[in-house]
Amino acid sequence: VIEVLNRAGFVTSERCDVRPRSFDIVASKDNKTLLLKVLSNIDALSQEMAEELKRITRYLLASPLVIGERMKGRFLETGVLYRRYGIPSMNVQTLYDYLVEGIKIFVYSERGGLYVKIDGSVLRRARLRMNLSIGDLSKMIGVSRRSISRYEEDLMETTVANAIELQEILGEDILTPLDPLSTDASVKSRDVSDSDLEALHLMARIGFEVHPTRQAPFDAISEDERSRKILTAAGKRVSRVVKRAKIMSSISDVTGTMSVIILEEGSKEESIENTAIVEEREVEKISDTSEFLDLLRSRTGISR
Repeated sequence: VIEVLNRAGFVTSERCDVRPRSFDIVASKDNKTLLLKVLSNIDALSQEMAEELKRITRYLLASPLVIGERMKGRFLETGVLYRRYGIPSMNVQTLYDYLVEGIKIFVYSERGGLYVKIDGSVLRRARLRMNLSIGDLSKMIGVSRRSISRYEEDLMETTVANAIELQEILGEDILTPLDPLSTDASVKSRDVSDSDLEALHLMARIGFEVHPTRQAPFDAISEDERSRKILTAAGKRVSRVVKRAKIMSSISDVTGTMSVIILEEGSKEESIENTAIVEEREVEKISDTSEFLDLLRSRTGISR
């Protein structure tokens, strides 16, 4: 998956191999950011994990994507878009075809089979061009007149078999491509009061809007009044957070955010790679978000 993303021109983070985790790779290209979960069987993506993934992508203005091989005991078909708890899912060949080769995706899987979306205005224009009534066309492909009307009003999808017949009869491409990098991100937010980490409450006191996370290398995404985002984690001592700090640094580099770990105990380290190391007692003395960001910049030498 990383190789496909790199060939498509995406910059990728290190693998997020700390548990629990709702995503494995973060990738970005131009203004598009992806959070990808890679599984052998996408049934292994739990609802809790999916909700957390959607929550994090909303905070980071990113898109979630699941890449896998199987679902419900069957191999995922190439060129088909699946969904797991509302998150777009596909196999790695489909990912390659879409990102590298630019091959559009038209077919999606739902209960009962494979379906496509029809461009109603194109269908109607092609039907009228051939002097066919709705009744004529419905008889030719064996569906009801109401079905044809609903296709033309963009109110109903159809099976792959029906779509093939329609295209053969009308001699025109009537399908609407799917966007696998979009999702319904309507998911309940978490408030900082849901967390018992003192570091997150300190961030909220300074003035950050703090969005706690439960299945990520960081404990929260903190956001200031200008929507600048900081991957935020808490720890006891620096020796215990080195791995997390490196992964957070990699993610912040890809997403254009900053990252910080707030420690209970003192530390001689000011940063680990591009993740700032700050002590709780230092945060207690800070009065506003700008002062905190200045501290991070002085620790990392990075201005974002």
